[in-house]
Amino acid sequence: MSWERKVERVASRAQADRPPKVDVARSVLLALTAGRAERLTVAERIWMWLAAISSAIAVPAATVAVMLYTKSAGPLSEIVEAISWATK
Repeated sequence: MSWERKVERVASRAQADRPPKVDVARSVLLALTAGRAERLTVAERIWMWLAAISSAIAVPAATVAVMLYTKSAGPLSEIVEAISWATK
């Protein structure tokens, strides 16, 4: 029997083989909830508040940036269009 035929037989057996059904969700959840919750340190609280404040500032800043871009993009696109027609 050639090695190609052997590989085909092994591949067909491997495709027919099914993995065992295992449910680990319960054991994982028990392991995760077994420990006591640790209190946040002062440094972690500072980073948490810094992230919250920067997110609260970033959303309005992005909104203003998009509004300014849409207002300024109109005249700029007209200039670019006029220049592109002049070169043709």
